[in-house]
This record gives sequence, structure tokens and C-alpha cells, in this order.
Amino acid sequence: MTRLFAVALCFAAALAAGTRERPKITRIDVSNMEKVVNGQLQSMFPDEPWIVLGFARGFYVEGVGVVFSADISLANGPALTPFSPNPRQDLLIAQHEKKQKRLPVLRETMFAIVRNLSNFMVAMPQDEQVVLAVSLMRSPWEIGNDIPAQIVMHVQRGKLLEAMAKGAALNTTVKAEEY
Repeated sequence: MTRLFAVALCFAAALAAGTRERPKITRIDVSNMEKVVNGQLQSMFPDEPWIVLGFARGFYVEGVGVVFSADISLANGPALTPFSPNPRQDLLIAQHEKKQKRLPVLRETMFAIVRNLSNFMVAMPQDEQVVLAVSLMRSPWEIGNDIPAQIVMHVQRGKLLEAMAKGAALNTTVKAEEY
């Protein structure tokens, strides 16, 4: 009788473990959104598809939200070789100016990506966060410190959806931090 009770107890425990609530966002959902993030970043400057340095990475933490990160280069710099170890100043200035011009485009694209993530992740609770972090490649010989190394945008999904329904500007709802 005790053995039957123990087997029944184990069966009940296994059944209870199998009925736990699944994560609200699946890995497939995150993988599909990684492709969207990649596509939007690559479309910023279609003539330069090498701007995205690898694929976006995303993950979902239940109770916290969804986080995506990507690495990009806003502009190619001068090539260094053993015969030309020091880049010319005019090339460094041109690279810096190109990055400065492209920074606002990156910010607008990131706002659009955060908005799309909030819209497409319909299974995600509204009190969880949507986070996008983009790291910008920077070579040691580059000039100027006015280009950030990383831009992070995050917002509570429900607050963003509410702001979009009211027609509010995204930059008033989404918190953008630059490091």
C-alpha cells in the first residue's frame, strides 16, 4: 500500500511539473525578431551591407522582458597596413564626419525597432521591458569622443503601446542612454 501511495505521489508530482505555465515568448518568437532587427539595421544604409557586424542576439527573461543586442560600424575607416601604420588625418576626419551624419539615422532606426518589437511581441505581458542595445565599433586611432560606444533604448511595453495609441512621440516614452 505504501509503495502504491509513493508511485501515485510521484505520478502526481510529474503531472504537476508538466502543467507549469510555459514562457510567454518562445525562442522561435525571439529568433524571428532577431531577423527583423538585422533587416532594419542593414536597411539603414543599403549601399553598405557590411555595417552590421554579425547577427543581432536576443533573449527573453520571463518577468523582465526581451533584450536584443547588435554590433555595427557606422563608417569604415582607413585600412592600416605594415607599410601604412598611421592613417592620414584627412581620412580620419572624413570617417568621423560620416559617423556624425549617420548617428541620427541610427537613433531613428532604433526607435522604430523598439516600436516594432513592442507591436510584434503580442504574447509578452505589457509590464515587461523591451530593450535594444547597439554597440558601435570604434578603432583606437579614431578622432573625437562625441560618438558613443553604445546606445541602449528601453521601455515598458504597455507604456509604449499606450503612447503610440495616443500619437505621442517615441522619444518621450522610450528611454535612450548613450555610453
